[in-house]
Amino acid sequence: KKTMRAVKGKGTKPERLLFSMLAGMRLKGWRKNADDIMGKPDVVFPLEQVAIFVDGCFWHGCPHCQRKLPQTNRDYWERKVNRNIELARQHNQKLSKAGWLVIRIWEHEISNPAERKHIRNKINNAINSRMSHQ
Repeated sequence: KKTMRAVKGKGTKPERLLFSMLAGMRLKGWRKNADDIMGKPDVVFPLEQVAIFVDGCFWHGCPHCQRKLPQTNRDYWERKVNRNIELARQHNQKLSKAGWLVIRIWEHEISNPAERKHIRNKINNAINSRMSHQ
């Protein structure tokens, strides 16, 4: 799978945008790249049990962007993207069952300054709703 070795899983631009946004929001108690949590969320708030994923538009088959798959090796890419979509669905389901609140953010959303306001609201609402239940 030499193809995949060139792909960055951590420290991507959308992730860095999320991290700096959270720092700017002055939120405490979050950590990045939680390898110990199912699905390896990009950010977790362990106390509030909130998991945040930033999904790449190409890799997760964003319905908004509808990025075209490469013409070469098309079956491989189709299987790869469909598997990512299915895995994300399974992780959402299992995390929810385990009491986690899951937030998924598309790459095109975090990259758009106008959308980031909505993302900040979504995250604040999630954290606040979880804190009131503790």
